[in-house]
Amino acid sequence: MTFKTWTWLGSASAAALMMAAPALAAPAANSVLAIPAGDLASALPAFSRATGVQVLADPALLAGKRTGGVAGALNAETGLTQLLRGTGLTFVRSGGAAILRPAAQKISTAARPAPAPRVEGAAAAVAQSPQEAESTVEEIVVTGGFANSLARALADKRKAANVIDAISAEDIGKFPSNNIAEALQRVPGVAITRDRGEGLFVRVRGLGPNFQIVTLNGRSAAVNENMRDSGQSGRQFRFDTLPSELVAGVEVGKTPLASLDEGAIGGIVNVKTFRPLDLGKTTVAASVTASRPELADQTDPRVSGLINWVNEDKSFGALLALVYDQRTLRQDRITGVGWSYVNTSTTLGKSLAAQGITLYPTAIRPTLEREDRERKGLVFSAQYRPTDATQLTFDASYTKLDDHYDELTYSADQGVATLVPGSAVVKDGVLTGGTVTSTSQIGREVSDLAHDNLMLALNIRQTAGEWTLSGDLAYGRAFSETSKPITRTRLLGPIGQTTFSMTKADDEAVPSVKLLTADLSNPALLPFRRIEFRTNDSTDEEIALQFDAERPVSLGPVSRIAFGVKYRERERDYNRADINYTTNLTGKFFGATYFEPFPVSDFLGDVDGTLPTTWAMPNPDAFWVLADKTQLGRARADQRNSYYVSEDIAAGYALADIDTSVMNLPLRGEVGVRAAQTKQVSAGHADNGRAAIPVRYVKTYSDVLPTANFVLDLSETLQARFAAAKVITRPSLADLAPRLTLNSSGTVLTAVGGNPQLQPFEAWQYDATLEWYFAPGSALIAGAF
Repeated sequence: MTFKTWTWLGSASAAALMMAAPALAAPAANSVLAIPAGDLASALPAFSRATGVQVLADPALLAGKRTGGVAGALNAETGLTQLLRGTGLTFVRSGGAAILRPAAQKISTAARPAPAPRVEGAAAAVAQSPQEAESTVEEIVVTGGFANSLARALADKRKAANVIDAISAEDIGKFPSNNIAEALQRVPGVAITRDRGEGLFVRVRGLGPNFQIVTLNGRSAAVNENMRDSGQSGRQFRFDTLPSELVAGVEVGKTPLASLDEGAIGGIVNVKTFRPLDLGKTTVAASVTASRPELADQTDPRVSGLINWVNEDKSFGALLALVYDQRTLRQDRITGVGWSYVNTSTTLGKSLAAQGITLYPTAIRPTLEREDRERKGLVFSAQYRPTDATQLTFDASYTKLDDHYDELTYSADQGVATLVPGSAVVKDGVLTGGTVTSTSQIGREVSDLAHDNLMLALNIRQTAGEWTLSGDLAYGRAFSETSKPITRTRLLGPIGQTTFSMTKADDEAVPSVKLLTADLSNPALLPFRRIEFRTNDSTDEEIALQFDAERPVSLGPVSRIAFGVKYRERERDYNRADINYTTNLTGKFFGATYFEPFPVSDFLGDVDGTLPTTWAMPNPDAFWVLADKTQLGRARADQRNSYYVSEDIAAGYALADIDTSVMNLPLRGEVGVRAAQTKQVSAGHADNGRAAIPVRYVKTYSDVLPTANFVLDLSETLQARFAAAKVITRPSLADLAPRLTLNSSGTVLTAVGGNPQLQPFEAWQYDATLEWYFAPGSALIAGAF
């Protein structure tokens, strides 16, 4: 598909800063610090890993300096102040980092610009000698951009206890890609599944989307279900429902921690939204852009805005972010290219084999797809921090995706039983061309689909002495439906003789089909077959309650302990109903008033090949008037297709942070264990051949999941990671349903069912990586798993 984009109103953006940032803005949550007394230059990297704050310093200032250490749950400003106590040094804020300087000396850039700093580990050299400094202070501004985003992501990766990769927004409302999934495909080991050119699902380490967990600010996200066809997503999160402008960053955890939700053999994708006290200042940002895809030939606007307000003492803040965008899609393609091997036990097979044919084509399906997507998103967050010991955070997010889909298609059946003698073109046993008598089905599918996703969450974090306690309550709901019924209008009948030619898969051309005696644009060519009518809806809900406690300790190599419990209730309610309208319609021929003009004049215009590029376009509304509305659906089939699945999960964990040394090399890590008990209820209908009978299955199982993650600092720039864990993935919710879905084509007999007794997938996972941070914002990483 070809796209041409242009910018509307420039990609106009505006940002107004109403209040200056403090010397060091407090983070959203206290960090647990356990840094012993010792060399200050060695202590600063540990401080940066624990808090995420980059510390810049002239190595000459650190020479011979010792710190008395710091311990406790503290914010970054208080922690750094205590760490520097008695060293004769203080700090100033600079673009998200802390710059160290002598307590009685000020830094100035008024005389001449300072050279770019040289970063060494978490500390960096500010290239300005004390003699060059003057007696005034000027703030150093670090601008945003992709390089800054990459540097933050690498800093997150370096200080993490487990193996992660991260992506950060370049600036407010400016994520590296418009689609979160497409941004994640830059991460090593991550691939995506696209739907009409847009990233939809994420795969980690070669495992499918059902083997991942997606969380929003650390909370399990409800999942929108597929409504377009019979296939179901199960536990796969749809990234097309989440606008990137609402996202501050994304982390992909490739090894688990005991404190994280179980259920991901592949990885945990945590999407983080903006929060007011994280931004630390009153801010307004807005962006307006537009694109124009060449094939669809429509202008698609994209508008976003963010307002953040923080009070004067930085104890309360509120944030609101909004986004609206439209996307117009058109896709010209050929699908349904079928092949079949010759069955030499039949008369037809023997005849084909006598002509040297072992493989022959069955049909092709040229398709024109047009789609209009409208997406809205909202994030609201409020934080209250009356003291350094107490913080309350409320998060709310809502997204809605409306999708109008219009598909036009026809099939050309290569009926080899009617192959004209002497017309066959055979290459290496493959029938690639010939003249046959064909049938064709013309179809039009129109659907209006809607997906909305809501999450509400409240978190309270309290420090009491050396203990840090937190409680979290979250509710998520994803609702998907056919806002208007899906209608598939089909005509089917013979089209006389056709010639066909199948090309190689690596050729630029498409298969060629030429109708010798018929015109697909003739409305009266084919008799009516049926109208397929479907309604669908799916509700996915989860409510979760979690309590956590942690504190620093000095128990040999153990520097911190933590434990917690979590209870989750999840429900999936899926309903589907189908009616095939045939009365007053099937077998009849209809005139031009029941059809519409073909909407484009350049179908498959950029490819080589000869085949019909326009055909009769049924008007579903006209045929719907004739349908017998008293015709009933298949109640038994509707009951078989619908289901309810619930999961009650009670989990607990305990972990310990390790901070020691091996052969005089610093070793840090985390070891822990998580235990979970799952009660699963699956309800639906089974069919005994005469009636659909209600059924209900209850299954309970438990899992004990140990984890271990270690990081060995081989030098200031080189570290090695080792991890091992037992992991699980629960089966897809659709696969747990006691359902049976039969296909509706009437030509290929297939069925899909579920099994409530399925066991979770289990695996032992091992990881080893070597990470070399050889320059600012740069790293060379090798890993095996």
